[in-house]
Amino acid sequence: MKERSKNPATKLVAQERISILFSQAQEAFHKDPERSNRYVALARRISMRQRVRIDRQFRRQYCHHCYAFLVPGQNMRVRVHRGSVVVTCGICNKKMRYRVERPHVRND
Repeated sequence: MKERSKNPATKLVAQERISILFSQAQEAFHKDPERSNRYVALARRISMRQRVRIDRQFRRQYCHHCYAFLVPGQNMRVRVHRGSVVVTCGICNKKMRYRVERPHVRND
């Protein structure tokens, strides 16, 4: 197994590469959904190897069970239920729940 780099600049490169892969997955989805799934797999592999977290905006774009790239209305369903957003994968039918926090209103 290849060792991870100890240079902190590689983490920045890894984050940039992850964002590029997700943008390519977005572009490639309509032509070839399998290719977009491959881009997600590559992004996950980079993040695991370099120990870099995938940003929240990207984490919500793929299924955490089958690792398929998700596009609303195409292969995923989005519902709001009791203060949570429930995303159902259209491929494996697993559900992912994301908590929605209400903004705090201050009465001054």
